[in-house]
Amino acid sequence: APAVVAGLGGTMYAPGWGGLSVALAMTGSYAEATAAFGRERDAYRAVGHDLFVGQSDLTALRFALAYEADNRPRCERLAREGLECLARAAVTGVTDAHVKGRVLVHIATGAWEEATRLAPLATWPEVFTGLPRVLDNTLLHDLIGAVLLGRGEREAAWGWVARWCPEGSGATPGRRVYVATTTAQRLAAALSLDAGDMERAKEWLAAHDRWLAWAGAVLGQSEGQALWAQYHRKAGDVAKARTHAERALAHASEPRQPLALLAAHRLLGEMDTEAGRHADAASHLHESLGLAEACEAPYERALTLLALAELRAATDGWDAAMRLLDEVRAICTPLSAKPALARADALTERLAAASPAPISYPAGLSAREVEVLRLVAQGLTNPQVAERLFLSPRTVEQHLRSIYNKLGVSTRAAATHFAVSHGLA
Repeated sequence: APAVVAGLGGTMYAPGWGGLSVALAMTGSYAEATAAFGRERDAYRAVGHDLFVGQSDLTALRFALAYEADNRPRCERLAREGLECLARAAVTGVTDAHVKGRVLVHIATGAWEEATRLAPLATWPEVFTGLPRVLDNTLLHDLIGAVLLGRGEREAAWGWVARWCPEGSGATPGRRVYVATTTAQRLAAALSLDAGDMERAKEWLAAHDRWLAWAGAVLGQSEGQALWAQYHRKAGDVAKARTHAERALAHASEPRQPLALLAAHRLLGEMDTEAGRHADAASHLHESLGLAEACEAPYERALTLLALAELRAATDGWDAAMRLLDEVRAICTPLSAKPALARADALTERLAAASPAPISYPAGLSAREVEVLRLVAQGLTNPQVAERLFLSPRTVEQHLRSIYNKLGVSTRAAATHFAVSHGLA
């Protein structure tokens, strides 16, 4: 029938639109890539190819997380609709698509606690069970590698690197899946830097540069430059570190990549703190914090709060630094983000040695918890408390849970009574 012939004719071009969309996204033309993804999906939808529609949606999600992570509704919709299509195509393991779609986005943005609430950590691999092989090579690799790095699971992380780079840093461009290989190279470089193995880190970064140059890619440039900045920072070459950090910011700014942009601002803020440029550091770190809020990325927020605590410590703001570190722990403990927690503990020890004796509050409350309790006792809602203290509503909720536990109460009224009776209101 003519309609079938027309539909099949459209489908013939769908793989071309799919390949073009990926190439456009990798080289920085995201608007054009989004249009090409749409043409690919429309062609497959016309003939009811749910498997390929779902694959297209989830591939589009991978690039949406790069270019518009601060557009959370779109990212969650792509994840949900992609998995729903795979479920209709009877792909094994894809059930409860709405929940699994949210889990995908939560893991990608570092909201590991929320992801675990929706689906226990032990079931995370099941989220990916039904994904076509090509997505196992792209979306899954980015997500799991980031979690392993953030949790300090070094052996498992090196195992993930070996899965995609069995030849090590010497792999020839084009011989393996591009996205999986380059993300593994960045993971390997970060692991090497953490271990102080500068020679190995340099080899992995040079390999990453070769692959990006071979592909003519835009995505990955900012992250690569940020890692080079960390390399030179550890080597003590401040000028080179600054040059690479500024390149990382430029690459993340045009085209705009929110998660890479917040990391570049944070890196420059850390370097400005070390150089004594405190006003510049504050500007970069507040940019980073705003982006972390927009992306709903708690782990990234925690890393930026750590950098802000370093800044406050450098400017004799011990109490403010301690409060920031309390929030870092509130975020990172449920995430099992051990490296960040270790940094927070190390800074706490430094502050304890340098600052006046801390004030002791009843029931073991921290200074930040007392601030939250005081505002609650004044009748402020959680969003109002969050706005007053420059916190996220989720962080305020975490503080309130901790306060209730310490006071042995379960209501705002009881907590307010405690605050009044102990002179905290």
